[in-house]
Amino acid sequence: MTQVIPMTVAARDEAASLGACLDSYLAAIAVTQQRLDVRVELLVVLDDTSDGSPGVCASRGVPSRRSSGGKLAAQLAGVRPGPFQLFGDADVLVEPETIAAMCELMLDDPSVAVAFPDKLPLPPRRSTLLARALHAYNRTRGYSSERAWFSGKLFAIRELSVPGVAELARRAATLPASRFHDYAAPLRIDDIYLSRRVTHDHGREAMRETAGIVWFRAPETWPGMYRYYRRMRRELERIDRLFPELGDRAVRIPDRLAAAPIGERALYRVFTTALAACKLAYRIDQLATDHLGLAPRDSWPAIVETKLGPARTEPTERTEPTARTERTARTARTERPWRS
Repeated sequence: MTQVIPMTVAARDEAASLGACLDSYLAAIAVTQQRLDVRVELLVVLDDTSDGSPGVCASRGVPSRRSSGGKLAAQLAGVRPGPFQLFGDADVLVEPETIAAMCELMLDDPSVAVAFPDKLPLPPRRSTLLARALHAYNRTRGYSSERAWFSGKLFAIRELSVPGVAELARRAATLPASRFHDYAAPLRIDDIYLSRRVTHDHGREAMRETAGIVWFRAPETWPGMYRYYRRMRRELERIDRLFPELGDRAVRIPDRLAAAPIGERALYRVFTTALAACKLAYRIDQLATDHLGLAPRDSWPAIVETKLGPARTEPTERTEPTARTERTARTARTERPWRS
């Protein structure tokens, strides 16, 4: 009997990248339905969208609906009956076999709570030293053999369960007041909370990496790097305080750095210097907001430089063999929990 697999793409003003993204998803869905006895039903949930995203969906025959309240609210609005849910970002590209590998694992092994593919950055559009350093860092996972959490860019999950407004308000009421951290606000980054919840409830072995690749645009400038860092760290700190029972976040150690080429090790030093500047700016930002009375800034707008954009965004012939070689070298990690 053909099983129906719901897939939800949460999008907010993503018209510039949504078309290429949906094209790659539709191609991967076609491969999945040829390989497995399933039907993947793709839905785009438009989170407070005001651009031309509905037309992009309609031009590709992909249904869409509207939502309000952020990414997690959009994902919840897309949940439908099925053995598990697929969720994807609206500004990525996937290799054709990626969704099939995720579905196959989830259907074959009921002990797996979350399945996710590897992610690799697209070639940088800038040629600066920092752009090259950020690309090398993201391409190698920070030279670490262990992930701190699964990638929220594309994942399959058996149950999407997140705390509601009432629970967040109750927990926030027990914490010291902060202008910098809005503790009662809805959760904003899916993979941070969900990774901790799944690990707490089922253990790390319940999260598995599969074959396939998600291509994404990494930040290439210091402002882009800082906005990304600020957004992630604020959510990490907030979840640390709201849900201490879920445990401390994992620390990624660059244990593969010593084996990297000398040029990449030099680029890593460029990255760590820029990261130190991000940490200092974050501390100043927090002090200025909490102690000097400055109005908190909205840190959640899209980081424009990480979007695919209208130009050609597919991996080129020059970069594709590199990615495939790296993936082959990591075969020992594929479909294993977290470690290589």
